[in-house]
Amino acid sequence: MELKLPELGEGVHEGELIKWKVKVGDIVKDDQPVCEIMTDKATVELPAPFHGKVTEITAKEGEVVHVGQVMLRYESAGASASAPAAAKAPEAAKAPAPMAAAPAKTPASSLSVVSSAAAAPMLATNASVMAAPSTRRYARESGVDLGRVNGSGPHGRVMKEDVEKFIGGAGAVAASAPMFARGPAVSHQQLEERIPFRGLRKKISEKMRQSKDHAAHFTYVEEADATALVELRKQAKEIGAAQGVKVTFLPFVMKAMVAALRKYPMLNSSLDEQAGEIVVKHYFNIGLSIQTDDGLTAPVVKDVANKSVLQIAREIEDLVARARAKKLTQDDFKDSTITLTNAGSIGGLFATPVINFPEVAILGFNKIFRKPVAVMENGKEVVAIRDWTYFSISLDHRIVDGAVGAEFMKLLIKYIETPSLLILEG
Repeated sequence: MELKLPELGEGVHEGELIKWKVKVGDIVKDDQPVCEIMTDKATVELPAPFHGKVTEITAKEGEVVHVGQVMLRYESAGASASAPAAAKAPEAAKAPAPMAAAPAKTPASSLSVVSSAAAAPMLATNASVMAAPSTRRYARESGVDLGRVNGSGPHGRVMKEDVEKFIGGAGAVAASAPMFARGPAVSHQQLEERIPFRGLRKKISEKMRQSKDHAAHFTYVEEADATALVELRKQAKEIGAAQGVKVTFLPFVMKAMVAALRKYPMLNSSLDEQAGEIVVKHYFNIGLSIQTDDGLTAPVVKDVANKSVLQIAREIEDLVARARAKKLTQDDFKDSTITLTNAGSIGGLFATPVINFPEVAILGFNKIFRKPVAVMENGKEVVAIRDWTYFSISLDHRIVDGAVGAEFMKLLIKYIETPSLLILEG
């Protein structure tokens, strides 16, 4: 029997096979996830519509599979799940090869440091250690030298668990040769790691290239006194905590965006080049750029205008959790009208974000920091410590003129600096 790629959503005809969760010989239960499929915007798990044994896998990881294409074959649980005894390989065939046999060739995607068994032992360097980017980041943030960690993964790959074990006082690599002992020359290729360019990273590449090829980008930056916003968020955070909701600055920024977009709707539009029409949206669905281990993704907070700050906060919390757990669906990405990206938790003064095509605008919200500024108090100019931030907005100059973008930002900043004005918005 065959498992074919089913319909994954309206207008979705294909997807990239990211990862198999089963292998030939596995007994699969009904509704058990068998693989991960990435469509244009979301990664979804494909559940098994059967209970039986996998007999053949016909699609490879990294392959683009089409709706109706056979992905694997299986034997239902009611059928004979075991092959005839005569078909089994003799035990002798399973015996390990003699020690003198040539070593197996290491896959091109893995990193080889020493290619000969006769090579003199060398201490590893961070550059030559096999480890995923997330593991490298974790080690760097923890102050751990990866070259001193004993890897337990395939081909000696260092796993996050190995770093944690090392931090706990175990798992260090012993130096079996003097630090300056010379071994055979190591080529550049042996010090390189090749990572398949697929999945979310490939989709991000395609979207960024599409945006840069079509939209005429320009970025406008403005600063804002966020002191009142910080105080309001502090109060809202306490109210939210009592209701089990984590309130960040993002709901307030989204509400300010809506208020400003009502006056400057051209930023809430897209260009239908085929029809020769600018499509102005009088609804406000804000895409939120979220960083995951696989890269950036931008699910949508829908109908922002008609939701409270707490409702938006709850929805953002849900989207972030599901994005990082790879549980987002196609519906989470539909009908975005403008995008908000937030790098404030990481740092940096401001950025020049890339437009989420076919939208015409993306707003960057950056870090809030304390600084001395000149303010008027009782008719006198004095120096005071204030909460400060920068906003940067990238726009498609084909649709939005520079003056319009600047006026939009001026109004947005007004709502950021005096957030109580949002109460007056319908």
